[in-house]
Amino acid sequence: MPAVKRIALVLAALVALVAVVLALLARPLAPPGLDSHARPAMGYGEARRLVDSIRTGEGDAIAGGCRTLWLDHGVRTARVVVLLHGLTNCPAQCDSLARLAFATGANVLVPRLPHHGYADRMTEALAQTKAAELCAFTDRVLDAAAGLGDTVIVAGLSTGGVMAAWAAQERADVGRAVVIAPMIGWSGAPGPRLTAMLTRAGSVLPNAFVWWDDERKQDLPGPKHVYPRFATRAVAATMQVGAAALAGAARRPPACRSMVVVTVGGDEAADNGAAAALAGRWREHGTAEVRTYEFPAALRLNHDIVDPEQVGADPAITYPVLMEFIAP
Repeated sequence: MPAVKRIALVLAALVALVAVVLALLARPLAPPGLDSHARPAMGYGEARRLVDSIRTGEGDAIAGGCRTLWLDHGVRTARVVVLLHGLTNCPAQCDSLARLAFATGANVLVPRLPHHGYADRMTEALAQTKAAELCAFTDRVLDAAAGLGDTVIVAGLSTGGVMAAWAAQERADVGRAVVIAPMIGWSGAPGPRLTAMLTRAGSVLPNAFVWWDDERKQDLPGPKHVYPRFATRAVAATMQVGAAALAGAARRPPACRSMVVVTVGGDEAADNGAAAALAGRWREHGTAEVRTYEFPAALRLNHDIVDPEQVGADPAITYPVLMEFIAP
């Protein structure tokens, strides 16, 4: 090939690469349309119908223990607790914590997040996750919760923590939001610039599945209801929702009036700095109670501080703290 033609091809490749990079940089971190469209249930009966529709829509492919969990006292209660599980997990993650909350007299709803909980743990459904879908699902669950109890308390871990943060920013009918180890950013690439780059790239590049444990792969230690790999598209969607919460908090006060942000010292998954930034923005408005709590790094806790079956879990340490915030 003549040298001139080789140079032309190299230049064309560089131009194409620059175009891709510019497209990524120009892409909104959080896509438009991630605001709430709340339609809260008007009473207990309507709320029950909403929960039933969520559960019946799950189909037959869901693993045992991974269906939406509903612990109901049979009447509208003073408090209703919504627990949102983490990425690649399912409602089984929150089962023990849910039963403790139920014992305090609250109705408890633990919904199965979209594309999670399938019996086929190697499913590729997780790659279909969209930010707008997570927001709409959060709305739907909280619409139901509004009819199940007088005060709605929503708590979530990781991806669920991001959804709880979004709910705190968007929904005035949430009495308290407990945001646990939110995946607003990744600890492996901390800071807003790297988070933005990863989020934009993950939302436009082809999806890739990544093993939680490169060596053990499908033999992932810990709970067996967890998918052994995650989808990059699902991570990007999660962080887009987190970006929407951060952007909203920069512009206006949160709709919720009581928030708790819980982090894990030494978290190997979530960027604690991003969680602190969100709490800081909420505090700047001075309109809400914002509390923060971090489990000391010396405890060597796992990012997942909810599932008692998780490697590194220590419910004797984490549950009393979480219950103080979830069921005060």
